Amino acid sequence: MSKQGFEWIKEAVNKKPNLLFCVASGGSPSGSYAKLAAYKQQHPDFGSALRVIKLDEWGGLEPNSPFTSELDVQRKFVQPMGISPERYWTLDPYTQDPEGECAAMEQVLERDGPLDICILGIGVNGHIALNEPGEEHQLPFHVCQLAESTLANGMLKTLQQPPSFGMTIGLRGILQSKLILLFVAGSGKKEAFEQLKEQQVRGQFPASYLWLHPNVQVLVDQTAV
Repeated sequence: MSKQGFEWIKEAVNKKPNLLFCVASGGSPSGSYAKLAAYKQQHPDFGSALRVIKLDEWGGLEPNSPFTSELDVQRKFVQPMGISPERYWTLDPYTQDPEGECAAMEQVLERDGPLDICILGIGVNGHIALNEPGEEHQLPFHVCQLAESTLANGMLKTLQQPPSFGMTIGLRGILQSKLILLFVAGSGKKEAFEQLKEQQVRGQFPASYLWLHPNVQVLVDQTAV
């Protein structure tokens, strides 16, 4: 899974060195990021013009929380790939103006988009980025209410001060991407993967909207099959 993801990203960056790349946090794409970082060490010019925008972020965490998406993508991708600040757009997990943060990110997409590559994982409830299940979905970057199923999953449930909201790219930014790489990793994602295979688009399972996109590659590890 990680090797195939790495190969697709490497090929795209070699074809278009300054492509706009939407980076996701979490464990699912981390193997591909590690392979990109190793390749970068052998080929220092690789990714030197790459432009990066962050997919989403938790809000309402305690100061200096070790659980921010920012810390994760900095360690796994931004720093190893040598992405300079002028080529990186992000959401501040400690912002006092989350709506303003989201509006600024949407302006980046309007100015420099669409995304060339969008990296996604899938939530146990079918969320993509932090677009949670619901009857209605916002199209631009937006502040979102986190689903109980999200807060009850993984490391979030162990935090003394869990996030109280999220900030995320909207479905428009995702579906306008030229290439989407969806990583599905871990036995905990098996049920979500089974639901994704049903060719039915529904708001209560946001990942199903990916059926509307012409160029989605789904990378699945053996434990999720």
